[in-house]
Amino acid sequence: MKNTVIEALLNSPHADGDKLPSVRQLMQYLHTASGTVQSALRELASRGFIYTDPGKGCFWGKRKAVELPPLKPSAQNELSEKFFADVRSGYFSLQGALPSQKELALRYRVSITRMRQFLKDIQQKGMLEREGKSRYFFPKQDERSETEILFITRSTEWGAYSPVSEREMDFLKFVYRTGAEKNLNLRLLGFNEETEQFFDRNGNTKQISEYPNVVGAIVSTLLMQKPFRILSQLQNANFPISIWWEHAALDLPKSFLKKEGWAFFNSTFGKNPGKTVGKYLLQKGIQKIEYISPYHASTWSRDRLKGLEESGLEVIPHVDGKFASPWDFRKLEKDNGPKHTIDLRAKNHEKEILRSLVSEASPEIPWVTVNDETAGLLLELKEEKVLAKTPYMVGFDNSVESYLLRLDSFDFNTEVLAAQMFYHLELGKNDPFKSPHLREISGKIVEK
Repeated sequence: MKNTVIEALLNSPHADGDKLPSVRQLMQYLHTASGTVQSALRELASRGFIYTDPGKGCFWGKRKAVELPPLKPSAQNELSEKFFADVRSGYFSLQGALPSQKELALRYRVSITRMRQFLKDIQQKGMLEREGKSRYFFPKQDERSETEILFITRSTEWGAYSPVSEREMDFLKFVYRTGAEKNLNLRLLGFNEETEQFFDRNGNTKQISEYPNVVGAIVSTLLMQKPFRILSQLQNANFPISIWWEHAALDLPKSFLKKEGWAFFNSTFGKNPGKTVGKYLLQKGIQKIEYISPYHASTWSRDRLKGLEESGLEVIPHVDGKFASPWDFRKLEKDNGPKHTIDLRAKNHEKEILRSLVSEASPEIPWVTVNDETAGLLLELKEEKVLAKTPYMVGFDNSVESYLLRLDSFDFNTEVLAAQMFYHLELGKNDPFKSPHLREISGKIVEK
């Protein structure tokens, strides 16, 4: 009888949203008991044919989801979110005083009274210190006698290390300079991913336990293919660690982010660089751009495209998904000719791909290139008369060459990255801005 009821209902004329007869009516029409009708209705509901609206009856189709408007955060929570986002992104100098209460109130569009109370509240939580009547400072660690910091980067299996990119050189410079300014002794250690060994500058194998006076470590994962190996080696360290995570955010398990005394910093990956460039172009009155990338197999290329799209720009992508970085072209050409021409052949290969990518790109619409190197190669194609014209371009990296090319470019703010990493080491487990998330350093467009 239950199946008879189900079949009768399914064969009756109906459309989504129509109301079914009541249980009493179905009992009368089909000459069956209440329990049988209700059992049939439950089965139809479980199979997704009908839904029940308590007090109103049963209806054909699926219940429409009710979209609730997003809850607007309270003014105090909104102020807190904006302030701490500025802290994590490096907007404030961690060494000097905060801007005046009036300047902060203007930035966050709140009253002086609300701003004053907010600063007082977070001071009481130990997140700020105060000198005098009005100025606030970020907490500082007391002077310590042990001032040794490990600076760990990748190395070969015999301990050799040489930076290979301009941004990496900048990072080294700012780490060395900040260490000197703080009168810290930096111990440079190389880590080889294959052997999982540490090496000093003389190529001698070392153990972390050989440095008993160390009070912190700065770790660069740039160009490490297996970064979890070095994190595993540092699991039992009893000092705070700042890690430059030069990989996709999704690749980092939350267990590491939550580890006490550890902080992860990111400046390259994610959508923020693309969003910043997009907002900059919109402010200039540009509504539509073409995005050029021969490295779209990489997370960072795809992230920059998403950021540009989410900024509100209309974006036309011209991308190649076979390669992830300029190094892929060099690896490809490694066995295709003499060693001394690898770079030249890799560049020519990349230029061929770029010529194909921009063959349908309009020279009347601004181009955003995935990095400065790509913009430089496109300008070379113009000089070689392969391209008749190139439009206004914006790149990423703010490289030295971008000044020569007069190329507006996104600067990843490596100086602030280094400063934030040292600040975390100063406070260690007492860092009041510890977060179970990557600390994304905000960059900016440098106009030429």
